[in-house]
Amino acid sequence: MSLKLANIAKRFGAFTALHDINLRARPGEFLALLGPSGSGKTTLLRIIAGLEFPERGTVYYEGEDITQLSVAERRIGFVFQQYALFKHMTVAENVGFGLSVRPRRERPPRREIKARAQELLDLVQLGDLGRRLPAQLSGGQRQRVALARALAVDPKLLLLDEPFGALDAKVRKELRHWLREFHDRVGLTSIFVTHDQEEALEVADRVVVMSNGAIEQIGTPAEVYDNPVNAFVFDFVGESNCVPVVAADGRATFRGTPVAVDTAGLRGAGDLYFRPHAARIGSEGEAGLPATVALVRPREGRARVEAEIAGLADVIELDVAPDTAPAVGATVTIVPTRARLFPAREPDEAAA
Repeated sequence: MSLKLANIAKRFGAFTALHDINLRARPGEFLALLGPSGSGKTTLLRIIAGLEFPERGTVYYEGEDITQLSVAERRIGFVFQQYALFKHMTVAENVGFGLSVRPRRERPPRREIKARAQELLDLVQLGDLGRRLPAQLSGGQRQRVALARALAVDPKLLLLDEPFGALDAKVRKELRHWLREFHDRVGLTSIFVTHDQEEALEVADRVVVMSNGAIEQIGTPAEVYDNPVNAFVFDFVGESNCVPVVAADGRATFRGTPVAVDTAGLRGAGDLYFRPHAARIGSEGEAGLPATVALVRPREGRARVEAEIAGLADVIELDVAPDTAPAVGATVTIVPTRARLFPAREPDEAAA
């Protein structure tokens, strides 16, 4: 089942939420809409669902224009962040609700609704909890009930809005592993919204990075992490360091010290980006970024070093082997081993 968005634009009064969005979801794909608050990702999801309508543009499903169809006519499953379960209904009744409120001519018999609810509860591994009320479940269990309810109407497309946002970190990690495995079993085209970069990179087949109502980059998790197209994507997707440099004559320098990076023809002020794992402590006399170690802390089998460079507001972070970590207060040289250079952003753009 394929979804295509063509030139989707949306305004709320004077605020432009979406700027000419063009996007295609492949059949059976798990697509993540990733971006900070206000980037337009939830508005885009609601337009796909039929909960909002675009000012301009077209939503196609399997080649059919569904832009003006109602939510019910689109047959799309939607899982909300806050679950939206009915407190007075049992778990099984919640799952079967969408079927029970269909018009009489389309409504299955009660026994079929009950059987379908049980089938879906078994699918989400909650088969023995159908008689409980939502208040008697954990957050992760309620989220799975919400997913089962969305699937009960046999949707053509599954949409999830910040599906793990209300859960604690440990449950979120467990549930996203489960959701990825569940998606692979069901094979339903799915789109989910998140502001959590780790979540998007771990779960999605492709990631759509959004900012200020526009798409910055679309690619596999490896593509957007390893080959970001601009400074925003590099900074937002994963951890990063940024140091201002000057590019001239095919080389970049920091306060006169050369930095090994491809300038790609850039001249003038630039921002040097590198990941904490893509830098090392230089040997004595080696050219690099002069810094003072401010903090050293353990981090998943490595040591995270936070160092300060005189005149820069942000600390520089790098990961080193625990037995090579410098002492707090030591003066060191930081040598990026894999970095990208982008044109320097304007102050207001960087703040955004």
